[in-house]
Amino acid sequence: MSEQSNERNIMTTRTMRNRITIAGAVLGLAIAGSVGGVATAAPAEAAGQCVDYQYSIGGDGGCVANIQTLLNAFKTGGPQLEVDGQFGEQTRTAVMALQSTFGVEPDGVVGPDTWAQMCTPHMGPGPITWYPYDAARASGCNI
Repeated sequence: MSEQSNERNIMTTRTMRNRITIAGAVLGLAIAGSVGGVATAAPAEAAGQCVDYQYSIGGDGGCVANIQTLLNAFKTGGPQLEVDGQFGEQTRTAVMALQSTFGVEPDGVVGPDTWAQMCTPHMGPGPITWYPYDAARASGCNI
């Protein structure tokens, strides 16, 4: 084998090793990220499922506006909320009123148990005229 051919074989082997090493590192990072590695949570709007997240004082955005719309529909006490997408004290109070009405621990946090209540019209069968189906579906409610 010529010296030039041997050099090419060595370069090809190094290139392949480097590619395999990089591919392994990328795969390792992907696996680490999917099984609890360090990563930041995407905003609920990016994931498209508000119901997969918890909301409390200080939260804002489209999912909070949907929460406010749903809370207004249930009319569990207090004044109608301004649907401004800001989770403030009035929204917290309305969440706690809904939680108390439906037997959920009244902590003012919209989590899985509260979402389950807000995602259910609580009457039926058939479409309920007062229920904001659009806001519920936009939040990820399966109705």
